[in-house]
Parts: sequence; C-alpha cells; structure tokens
Amino acid sequence: MTAAAAPRDSLIGERRARSLAGARAQSQRVRVMRTVLLAGMALLAGNAVMQGLLSGAPAPVEPAFAPAGDAERITNPRFTGRDRAGTPFVVTAEAAVRRLGGVTPLTDLERPALNYDWIEGDSDASRALAQTGVFDEAAQILTLRSDVRFATPGGYRFEAPSARISLRDGTVRGEEGVYGDAPWGAVRADVFEVQDGANRVILTGDVRTRIYPGAPAP
Repeated sequence: MTAAAAPRDSLIGERRARSLAGARAQSQRVRVMRTVLLAGMALLAGNAVMQGLLSGAPAPVEPAFAPAGDAERITNPRFTGRDRAGTPFVVTAEAAVRRLGGVTPLTDLERPALNYDWIEGDSDASRALAQTGVFDEAAQILTLRSDVRFATPGGYRFEAPSARISLRDGTVRGEEGVYGDAPWGAVRADVFEVQDGANRVILTGDVRTRIYPGAPAP
C-alpha cells in the first residue's frame, strides 16, 4: 500500500462511520416519535371514553304498554278453554305479565279469577281466587298463591296459602295446608285435593274435623 492510499482509506472509513452513526440516530428518532404518537392516541381515546361516562346520556323512556325485556304487561287479560269433559272455563285477572322467550308460555296474574262450573272465587265483586297466580296456557294449569279462597256450588269454602288448579282434569290440589267450611262442619289438613266436580274431597296429614250438631251428614 502506498503512502498516498493510506490517508484516502482513512477518510473513507471516517465517512462510513459518520453515515452509520447518522442512520442509527435517525432510527432512534423515528422510534421515539412513534412511541409518542401511540401514547397520544391512547390518551385521546381514554379521554373520549371518560367524557362519555361522565356526561351520561339520558335513559330512554319506556312505553307504558310495550314489551320490555323478557316480559309484557297486559291489562284485564282473558284466557278461555275447555276441560277434558268439554266444560268451558274463563281465566281473568286485574293485570298480567306474560313471560316472553321461555319454553313454556307462562303468565303471571294479579288477583286471578275463574269462571268455571264448580269453582267459584271469593264472595267480593271481583271473584278473585287469590292475590297472585301463574297460568300455564299449554298445560291449562292455574297456580294460585297468597290468600287463596274458593268455593264450590255444594257449599264448601276453602282457604289455603296456595293451590294448583288443573283445568284440563278439573281438580284442585294444595300442599301447604287448608282450612275449609262445609254445610256439616269444618275441616283442616296439611294436604287437600278436590276432584270430580267437588263431589270428592281428599284430606291428608293432620286432618281435623268439626261436625255441627244437627247438620246434614258429609
């Protein structure tokens, strides 16, 4: 290598080193700017979300009578049908909430009443059977709860915490106790069932009876 070539090679090496250093610095600046940009975008997005939560858009006003969620409220509902013997019945109530989206069509009733041959409601004007109830339209079963009261044309009156009326079979059953008045006296029991158009009453579990002197035989 000549003496003239040495300074030239040295100059080329210095230029190459300066070029590499400049490229590294530029790459570092790009990474810093990218990081700053991403952080700014994240802050803007977070601020937008926070403003939306703090401002709180007003909730929409629900219509007085419209499907809401999984239920639908009905005023003065009326359900009709016939039992196995062909006897017609009509189930009514002051109000009802039809459950939507379920496998079985159930309707929650307020003060349900029943127009049926051998089951009568309470003696007041509404003829309500109970304070609340649930009607299974498919199975024709009326489940009653809270202050259940009903009577039969033969003079039997029953009071119970709950009862289940199968309108298809024409039976009434309760398993939470019952108190009943009859023309011949009074009864109480843990479980009761009324069958055959109220011609047959079955009482089980701690049955107690009171027979009035001179009353007709049960």
